[in-house]
Amino acid sequence: MKKQKKVVKRKFKWKLFIKFLILIFLIMLVYILIKFIPTNHIVIYGNTYLSDTDIIRIINYQDYPNLFKYSQSEIINKLHNNPYINKASVKRTLNGNLILNINEAKPLFYNRNKNKLILSNNQEIATDIINGLPILTNYVPDSIYERLLSSMAKINDDTIHLISEIIYEPWKNGDVMIDETRFFLKMNDGNHVYTNLIHFEKLNSYIEIYATLEGKKGTLYLDSSSDKISFSLF
Repeated sequence: MKKQKKVVKRKFKWKLFIKFLILIFLIMLVYILIKFIPTNHIVIYGNTYLSDTDIIRIINYQDYPNLFKYSQSEIINKLHNNPYINKASVKRTLNGNLILNINEAKPLFYNRNKNKLILSNNQEIATDIINGLPILTNYVPDSIYERLLSSMAKINDDTIHLISEIIYEPWKNGDVMIDETRFFLKMNDGNHVYTNLIHFEKLNSYIEIYATLEGKKGTLYLDSSSDKISFSLF
């Protein structure tokens, strides 16, 4: 006689299924609660040239939407698309705070040949607004121009705003090139300055040097390796 096979009936595990449903429900509830957290405060660090309002407008949070309306990558991409912003990071807290850390490029000068504002990250912005920045008035060869950008980026903002015009003026003696990296600067205080790319950072001492001139006007020579300050009256 053939043996009959036993059919084992598996019981549906209702308790386990209910626990699974509860877990899914809780996950969905937490997701919904987080998704609809309102933006209560926007805190921005590191910005100087862009206002808080500018940055909030860039990320499209001016109407204070839900905190998680945009993903972190979406917010960062919007910020990085702005020429003034080198790098940005985003943090959000469950009490509705949006925290942005901004690393900006700084404006260096207005290039008259290009009609563009030049930033320290080599970005160029077509604008007629100069905001007290120096004007580069003439053409500079590409290799010298790149070094000028690098040198200007090392000059502090206070000094940059003291410069009225930057003129590329290589030093020649007849047909002999003595210094192809020399620049002539017109200052807002009426003084003139000669400097070159090797000694460009000496400009950061201009305010201290100016204080020693006792109101005299003339030409300051900062294109020498000498520690002595050379100054000739007009």
